[in-house]
Amino acid sequence: MHKSLRRLFFGFGTGILCCSAVFAEVFTVEANVLYYDTENSDSTDEIEYGHEEQLLSRLKNNSEIDTLVLNSSGGLVAAAQDMADLVIDAGLNTHVEFVCASACVSIFLAGKARTLALGGKIGFHKGWWDAGSIEGYYNSEKETKGWATPFDFASWLYEDTQGEIFTEFEYLLERGVSAGFSIKTLKAGSDGMWYPRRRELLEGGILRD
Repeated sequence: MHKSLRRLFFGFGTGILCCSAVFAEVFTVEANVLYYDTENSDSTDEIEYGHEEQLLSRLKNNSEIDTLVLNSSGGLVAAAQDMADLVIDAGLNTHVEFVCASACVSIFLAGKARTLALGGKIGFHKGWWDAGSIEGYYNSEKETKGWATPFDFASWLYEDTQGEIFTEFEYLLERGVSAGFSIKTLKAGSDGMWYPRRRELLEGGILRD
């Protein structure tokens, strides 16, 4: 999803054991492992604002944490990016036991080591912004932004979208993802999800020990 809608929605192996219980909380700490699960939480089913603050609090209160286990189908891009910055800063490893898709992948890529359990999935799709939301954003922001006509808005949107794509591509390369794989993630359909096989994830630099 386009960054102007970050306030809207974006849009297992290797020796780490995932807790099988259904958690009421989105974050759960067990020894040196922090679990982040939006799929089984009682409070939310997506990455959202406030989760970055909860992550920071858990890390400050549990200095022994070295691994973040993710289970999420995505959510708010800006919140995921803030969480990714914290993961990088803390030098955490990331692991996926079940699923990590859409905005969740930004958090996963922040890991120092990045692992995927047998049967786990990592999903990609390009950003999207539906026509109704575009119209709503234009009408609500045109006076503040100084858009006299929809064509002024379209000009801004064209330039802003290019900047967003560049920023996303730059982050993928920074995290060691190959240029070829990065291009594939930016071309993945917005109306579905691309789940590459493990070999592709390894060769593309998504997974690393």
